[in-house]
Amino acid sequence: MVDSYVDQLWDWLISSLADLVLGLLIALASWLASRWVKRLVSRTAKRLGWDEILWGYFGTVLRYLTLIVGWVSALKKIGFPVEAVLTTFGISGIIIGLGARRSIANYFSGLMMLAARPFKQGDLIEFGPPPQIGRVTEVKMTYTGLVTLDNVRLVVPNMVIWRNKIVNFSSLGQRAIRIPIAVPYDVDVDWVADLALDVLAQHDQVLDDPAPSCTVSEVTAEDVKMMLVAWSDVDDMNIFGEVVIRMRTAFETAGLAVTVPAAAIDLKREE
Repeated sequence: MVDSYVDQLWDWLISSLADLVLGLLIALASWLASRWVKRLVSRTAKRLGWDEILWGYFGTVLRYLTLIVGWVSALKKIGFPVEAVLTTFGISGIIIGLGARRSIANYFSGLMMLAARPFKQGDLIEFGPPPQIGRVTEVKMTYTGLVTLDNVRLVVPNMVIWRNKIVNFSSLGQRAIRIPIAVPYDVDVDWVADLALDVLAQHDQVLDDPAPSCTVSEVTAEDVKMMLVAWSDVDDMNIFGEVVIRMRTAFETAGLAVTVPAAAIDLKREE
């Protein structure tokens, strides 16, 4: 009986040898073509200055599509029941997809981010709520890597970033530092403004163009609220604290008791 099966196997191999060789050649050709397609897309994107991350992803997709088409053709050529297998995989794919909804959502969020490009590698961004600030170190299809201002690495699923507000501090190269100041009525607001602007003018990281400004933003029953605005390069991240400390020193030297809470600078003349 074993000899009979062996004879049948040999007969099948001999009769199907041409199809087997052709199937193997198709599979090999599709593998070589897939690598060539990916390299072609990558080189073209680099030569024309296109986004390498986005076009690298499309190159990978085209590579796998080429492989799938080639391997399916090869399997059909050697007589493999491709349609039945695809039907089985289709049913299994639905079951797997239901259990991997979050991974699929992250994947498509990454695709949308690559298409919209709200930020790129190296940009300083804020997303949330809750607000998180960090510099982008890598952008993948399912997650984005960041390093926070206190040098902590974050790995954030793309779905979390894409569904919330994204603020890109690096897109324009400059950012505004806003410091609200509350001035009592017995203090000359012009004098306070001149003193505050002088502190900014002496700070090396404060830009001259656009020039700093200090304007009245609101008048209440207790005080006059002013808004101090200065501009700096995006990479200069510690200006707010440094300016507040210098203002504290300047106001104390001028004979004012100064309180600096998180959201405002309150001025009060000493008794």
